[in-house]
This record gives sequence, C-alpha cells and structure tokens, in this order.
Amino acid sequence: MSKFLEEALILEQREVAQQTYRLRLRAGRMAEAACAGQFFMLQVREGMDPLLRRPFSFHRIHPGEGNIEVLYRVVGRGTWWLSRCAPQTRLNLLGPLGNGFQLPRNAGSPVAIVAGGIGIAPLCELIHRLLASRGTLEARDIHLFYGARSAGELLPESDLEDLGISVYRGTDDGSLGYDGFVTDLFRKTAEEKHIKPSVLYACGPLAMQYHVARWALEHRVPSQLSLESLMACGIGACLGCALPASAPAGSTADHYVHVCKDGPIFGAESIQWHKIQTHGAPPPIFLYS
Repeated sequence: MSKFLEEALILEQREVAQQTYRLRLRAGRMAEAACAGQFFMLQVREGMDPLLRRPFSFHRIHPGEGNIEVLYRVVGRGTWWLSRCAPQTRLNLLGPLGNGFQLPRNAGSPVAIVAGGIGIAPLCELIHRLLASRGTLEARDIHLFYGARSAGELLPESDLEDLGISVYRGTDDGSLGYDGFVTDLFRKTAEEKHIKPSVLYACGPLAMQYHVARWALEHRVPSQLSLESLMACGIGACLGCALPASAPAGSTADHYVHVCKDGPIFGAESIQWHKIQTHGAPPPIFLYS
C-alpha cells in the first residue's frame, strides 16, 4: 500500500521514562497499513514553527483497534511541542514510509536484538511480531540487549520482561544493570552464553550501529539495522539523510543510500562504515527528534 495522509487523534499521552513519552493515537488507516520498522512523518502543529514534520517509528501497531503507539524522547522544539499536546488533539501523519523488518526464515532459530536509548521504539513492535509468528521459536530464544545512558531513560521492566523474552539491561553510567555500552554488553554476553543468532536486529545511534555491524560481519550473522539520520522530508526529496553505501558490483563510483527512501532498515554490509568514521560520522542523532 502506498503512503497517504491521515488525521490522527491523540487518545493518551503518558511519560514512561525520563523525558520519554508514549503516545497512543487513533489512526485506523495507518494501523492497517503499517508494519514493524516503518515510520511516518508527523506535523507537530500548524504554522511555520516548527516548520518541518518529524519522523517517528511505529512503536506498536494495533490494526484491530485502529490505533498506533509512538515512543519518543524530548530532544528539541518539535518533540517539546508534541509532549504538550493533550488527548483529543488532532495530528497530521504522512506514512507509512520506508521498508520494514523481515522476520527470520527459520522460525525456530534464536534472534538477538540490540537497542540503544530511544532506539527501543520500533523494536517493541518487532518483538511482538516475532512472538506472534515464532513457530517453534521459544520466547527465551529472543535475546534483547537494551542500554541507555542512565537508569531513568530505560523503559519500565514490566514493559519487556513480562513478554518472557531474555532481556539484558545496561547503562553507560552503571546506574542499572551492566556498567558500560550496550554493544559491550551484547558482545560479552553472546560470547559467555554462546549465543549465535540466526539474525541480528538493532536500532540506536549510528555510533552504536557501527559496532553492531562490525560484530555481524565478523561473525557472518545476517543483520537488519534500523538506521538514524537527519531527515527533513521523509520521501527522498531533500537528500538530507544520505549515507555512503557499498557500490554495486563492478562500480567504482561513490554510491549513497537514503535512509528515508532506501531504508531505514539496512544490512550491515550495505553501508561503508569506514567512510562514516573517516569523514566524521554524523553525531549520534536520533531519528525521533
């Protein structure tokens, strides 16, 4: 189904972690059409300030109820305005946009998921899709590695642990769980517990994704990384979300992909990570700003 505009109605807005809000919207067409990993552009308010729409992933999709959920962190003017919106406020959405996560071909094989900060947002819907279509895959074979800067930024334990999956938490400042980066937690745990996933999913800052991609390539594990970049239009017109990509076979010309139009889901081998590092990686900008 192609993208479309839809007027959505705020049903509920609740702060679930430090400066992090969960928004529940009535958006029947969007809920029917969207899949895990896709995103939409949201017009925060009418007028020139803020001028541009903001991209958000689908945190949860409830097609039977005609509702979607959005998880976002207040990091700028747009998200601050959004956090002030009360129930019954109407918002204009453009979507669904981008590709989505593909479920594993072998439903019985374990999967690993790495989430950095607000990067947990699209992965929650993915986890529910995995649980709903897992075949012989046991919930405990879904390994989620979830990190943030501090304990206050993590979602409540009940949001994830109640699903029955294996959850490993960590914080950069050591205030909860593993003391260090989530990528170190993932690498260390995978080695100690001999976790060899059939597919690796991840979402978070580019700096985190760089290390996840390296692990996937070194261990020859297929990966699906939801990448974040500056994004103004969401439909491939502004070219603001270009990343250096692997060139097609036989080509020596520079090649780029656009996170909005070609992604946001990419395999680790699709991106030339060394070029991002060499030429100054975009700072760990959150897509959901």
